[in-house]
Amino acid sequence: MDTLALRLAAAGGRIDDLAVSQLVAAGFTLLQRSAPLVRAMAGRRAGLLLAPSPAWVVALAASDGRGAVVLDPASDAANLAAQISALDVGACFTIHALASRVPATLPTVLLDEAPTAAEVVGPGGVRTRVDLGTHFGLAIEGATDVSGRDEECLVLGSPPEMLTHRAVLERADWTAPLLRGCVTPLLKGEHVRT
Repeated sequence: MDTLALRLAAAGGRIDDLAVSQLVAAGFTLLQRSAPLVRAMAGRRAGLLLAPSPAWVVALAASDGRGAVVLDPASDAANLAAQISALDVGACFTIHALASRVPATLPTVLLDEAPTAAEVVGPGGVRTRVDLGTHFGLAIEGATDVSGRDEECLVLGSPPEMLTHRAVLERADWTAPLLRGCVTPLLKGEHVRT
């Protein structure tokens, strides 16, 4: 339980009407079922162009093993493109309403139907639907009192602040709205409404 996604799942919280453990399982399932997505993010970061929501938790879990750049949904396409390039984002997780702001050359994952399904849009606009809802249940067991991994977890803001799993898990007094209003309560097993 040394990553943020696993700790969120283990806490037993809910976001809107969905169990966080179900959302984390959907994110891991997405990685298992989309080899093109895994290749696109190899050695690079994941971009999360999402407001705090169930889809955001799915995207965080699907970012496993790489830093997740939290992109501001209020940013325009030019600013997003500059951030995506500067921070070496290999694929972007978003929803249909925001997808037009993502550079067309960047693989994109549309999470409007998460945790049931996702749509991976590759270069040239090739779309692949990925079923996330028929995975075998993941039983999450482990100690929750261990330190988080000392590797990049989240990249927030401008200029970018890089946070490790350990930093996010050990600190409770965040001022960043995403951490204060969503991540911290979920780590406590609370119910968050978006």
